[in-house]
Amino acid sequence: MTTGIVLWFWLAGGVGLASADDVSATLDRLGDADLVMMNDPAGARPVRVLLATKVKAPLEKLRQVVSDVASYRKAMPSFRRTDIVAKRSRGAGATDSQVAWELEIPASNLTGKLWLRTQAQGVDLELAEGDFSPGIFHVRALPDATADQPEQSSILTIDGHANLGDSHWALRKLVHRSPLVEPVMTAAAVYVMLRALAGLAEHGSAARPKGAMTAADLSTLQGFGTGRAASALPDQPKILAAVRRRPDGRLARIEVAVPLMSAPEDASGKSLHPESFRGLPGWKKVTPICGYPDECKDPTATCWAVEGNLPMFSIGGTWKISPQPWRARMVAGDSKGAVLGLDFVPGQGKARTTLVASQHPRVDQGGFLPRKLIAAEPLLEHGISLALTIVEAVSLAPALEGM
Repeated sequence: MTTGIVLWFWLAGGVGLASADDVSATLDRLGDADLVMMNDPAGARPVRVLLATKVKAPLEKLRQVVSDVASYRKAMPSFRRTDIVAKRSRGAGATDSQVAWELEIPASNLTGKLWLRTQAQGVDLELAEGDFSPGIFHVRALPDATADQPEQSSILTIDGHANLGDSHWALRKLVHRSPLVEPVMTAAAVYVMLRALAGLAEHGSAARPKGAMTAADLSTLQGFGTGRAASALPDQPKILAAVRRRPDGRLARIEVAVPLMSAPEDASGKSLHPESFRGLPGWKKVTPICGYPDECKDPTATCWAVEGNLPMFSIGGTWKISPQPWRARMVAGDSKGAVLGLDFVPGQGKARTTLVASQHPRVDQGGFLPRKLIAAEPLLEHGISLALTIVEAVSLAPALEGM
């Protein structure tokens, strides 16, 4: 049996990255955040992603939403078409529906066909033809036993894989640049579906956040809770992320936890040098500067000028650095106001130290394409920021080993 067939059966068989109990416990540890998990991008292909969010709606209501084909177009208006074009019997009274879909995005539309298979806790979406195929996602509505009112709360999970490398030209260009791009952009797209379906179950509409997009204050960046949540998992995934939303629904920050193979006893007290950051995608050149802009005129200030080279994204600018704990804010440049923080969370016993990157990258200011995407789908502020932060955390970790 070929590797591709083995991986397909692994995905289709429903063997997830974490059990329902572990997902529920991790969401509880994260507090007010959405959960993202991903297996090792350097390991078996394709990379699988799992996303989960708490939903303020009864379990049966959520299951009705995710099982109804019409919900997907209602929750995500960018779907121009979700039409049932065929049916097939699966035995035991179960019937699968083949859905022809069309997704509108800037510059071109994506199309394909999928099979929607009803399951006890939700549905499976098998991407069988067209863009994103082959792929499969297990969409599940689970009880939320940790809620104050469990009868009025539930958990939505989406777990699986899609083939982005053969779809939109912009995605193809990015996917060919790094093996990380396909799974992180899959996570970005699935995040939109996750929160859109959750919002439909909660409010009965496709409402989106409309407040101003602003980065958090540096003092709010703190990755220890996410690092401890990652360490608490019995079978630690390579990557665990928390998407934190403001009360109005806009992005507050992304936190990405990546285990380090080795680290000193107190990595947080070490100075991080520009050379460590040159491996970041898009950070083509990092140069210490002083005197410009005003925030860097103090002789004691540490500022880095970053020359960016990420396709279709403008991320170059000047960062002002605070060394301990390591925090940075872009004070001039393409994404002025962006913030980035690094924390090193010690493991318990023999557990490895975890690097946590906390960020609001202001992707809404990062070029024409991200601005257009976020204008068309506001939840992509969260999704694109999630993708960028995962790539940066995973790329940075090797440079910080054994500092």
